[in-house]
Amino acid sequence: MYFVDLPGYGYAKVSKAVKESWGPMIEGYLRNREQLKLAVMLVDSRMLPTDSDQMMKQWLDRHGIPNTVILTKADKLSNNQLSRALRLGAQSINTKEIIAFSAVTGAGKDEILARINAATTSDPTVRKTHL
Repeated sequence: MYFVDLPGYGYAKVSKAVKESWGPMIEGYLRNREQLKLAVMLVDSRMLPTDSDQMMKQWLDRHGIPNTVILTKADKLSNNQLSRALRLGAQSINTKEIIAFSAVTGAGKDEILARINAATTSDPTVRKTHL
């Protein structure tokens, strides 16, 4: 099993031209990777998903790429703030599956590992294809 970290499109400290060159490379990688079982989107829980986050989620769904959204830094928010972030994030990015995670406390870790396990042990012919 491999975990591949693709370039970020939000806060990377590179030129605009370099960022723009990532789009075709990322899309080609995701579209042509038959072994791909799950794309995991990491979104900062302290901010609403960006337009780029929304576009990426729509793109993954449109191309039938299994995906899940993880709200990071969940420990930085109160329970009320986190509940609100989960609700608004799910609405904004149009998903029912969104997981809050904290690297500090480990909250959400088991749920993420279960999602990865489910994706990697499922029948490989289940992946949807796009027309």
